[in-house]
Amino acid sequence: MYSRTTIKLAILLILIPGIFGVSFGYALVNYLDIPDVKQLESYKPKSTARLYADDDTLFAELFVEKRIPIPITQMPYHLKYAFIAIEDVRFYKHFGIDVRGIGRAAYRNIIRGGISEGASTITQQLARNLFLTPKRSFKRKIEEAMLAIQIERTYSKDEILNMYLNLIYLGEGAHGVEAASYTYFHKKASELTLEESATLAALTKSPSKLSPFKNMAKTLERRNTVLRKMYEAGFINEKTYTEAAKTQLVLAPLRAYEKKTGYFIEYVKQALEEHLDDAQDMYTKGLNIKTTVNLKMTEYAYEAIDKGIQAYKARHPNVKTPPEVALIAIEVKTGEVKVLIGGRDFATSPYNRAVQARRQPGSSFKPIIYLTALEQGLTPNYMLLDAPLSFTNPYTKIVWHPKNYKNEYYGSVTMRKALELSLNTATVRLLEKVGIDNIIEMAKRLNISSNFERNMSLALGTTEILPIELAAAYGTFARGGEYIPPIALRNVATNEGEELYNERPEGERVVAPETAYALVDIMKGVVQRGTARSASKMPYFLAGKTGTTDDFKDAWFIGFSPNLLCLVWVGYDKGGFLSNKESGGAAALPIWIDFMSKSLPLFPNDDFTVPEQTGRAQGKNSNQ
Repeated sequence: MYSRTTIKLAILLILIPGIFGVSFGYALVNYLDIPDVKQLESYKPKSTARLYADDDTLFAELFVEKRIPIPITQMPYHLKYAFIAIEDVRFYKHFGIDVRGIGRAAYRNIIRGGISEGASTITQQLARNLFLTPKRSFKRKIEEAMLAIQIERTYSKDEILNMYLNLIYLGEGAHGVEAASYTYFHKKASELTLEESATLAALTKSPSKLSPFKNMAKTLERRNTVLRKMYEAGFINEKTYTEAAKTQLVLAPLRAYEKKTGYFIEYVKQALEEHLDDAQDMYTKGLNIKTTVNLKMTEYAYEAIDKGIQAYKARHPNVKTPPEVALIAIEVKTGEVKVLIGGRDFATSPYNRAVQARRQPGSSFKPIIYLTALEQGLTPNYMLLDAPLSFTNPYTKIVWHPKNYKNEYYGSVTMRKALELSLNTATVRLLEKVGIDNIIEMAKRLNISSNFERNMSLALGTTEILPIELAAAYGTFARGGEYIPPIALRNVATNEGEELYNERPEGERVVAPETAYALVDIMKGVVQRGTARSASKMPYFLAGKTGTTDDFKDAWFIGFSPNLLCLVWVGYDKGGFLSNKESGGAAALPIWIDFMSKSLPLFPNDDFTVPEQTGRAQGKNSNQ
């Protein structure tokens, strides 16, 4: 039998450690701040929205954090094991904490006399990135270790690796391997080669310093370290390692598309705000956004603008600051915006003149007046007097003398010739006959939102108009009298495939087809014989109208084929003028010709369709 003293001592030996352990555990739990790792099941990181061009090319991203989550099944073997090799070679063998790795790192740090090597596992890094602050402390290391053990007990190794590879920061704003793959190589992570995968893994040490865009030599050195680690761990063989280490990297052009499509992207953002419940969703919900932009045509547009600006500088060598240029291209039959450029350089001047700047259209407003006249029953052969005239304001007694360009007058002319030659005094007389209110009403039907004043100078395009609205109005002419609003979005969907928006444009009949065709037929003469005849050598069926304001602050040309419309505006934002000889035909038309000469071959070379009723009427007239 044991004595009572022995029994008491035994009880104390059992209870004291237990009491101490419980007390320590209670104190530790209260000292530490350990969250519930099951929060990961509902955790949804902020994801990048991806913008695709009309050929499904990814050309831009919208993000707070540039991230595109993908499942681990879409990550190639060499991508996963590149990160494991350099970050946590025993990832599949430990329980969240690598005791062997800790011992090895401690030994090496003692030998080297400082902290030169860490031992954080991938699971610990995941715990730190998701739940803890980056500030180093003894408390944080304990929390990190305990969280890592909990994560390992709750999730599989592949689930942990998947979360890690979707969250890790890899430089240039990219979070996760998919976003980084697009950033550096402009391809999906599933398409990465071994050396490209090793490059991404190399960036974990110092994403900014090791960015291949900034220091290719250091990137290659670190990449080859990753490849060597993969070989030493048995993830790749010697031959594969040797060949990959010799391979040069081919990088994607850094933000090449964004530089060219900045104005269009801003236009898309405005459109998205109309279709999303919360505007911030475009930056955080990982949306797939299919747009209408054509990247090849956008390149053509910038080339044409640059050539036009260089020509302007050659004509005016003393000008220090060249004018701005806006260019809009719309596919006629669909209303899709293929190009939208609101200035010479988005990086230095993001003000989007194509959709924000109200400018006087000058003579490019005249087709609306002639369309109104045609709808009232006047024919292209209706006679107008082109001669000096004046109007006296009955209230101010101020006399207004509208003049023709170069002060040339043609006497009695047809309505067709008056528009072809952009005759001001003939157009003023036509406006007087048709009625100001009717012309304003027509402009409103064409969805032009300007505040029109009831005065005769409307004939000369003195009311300011947004370029995008004027382009859409011309699109109505080209489309046979049917208005379709400019379309920048085709489809918006979530990563899970839920469709949030799908564009189904519905045309609105503004004028009868035969009326629109009669106007287009006159405007074909502008190109063939009139103020835009320098475009007449182009082997396409074209119509359009030049525009020049009286003070030479704005130069325009809007022209179209049955399939493609392009508007070009040239001018200064404030105060400046182009010069007395910089008309629409001199400043804007050459840019239009250069752009359309390259873009029109992408479309069928059709002529404008003659409406059935018009065709019958013409057939009857031809028999008479």
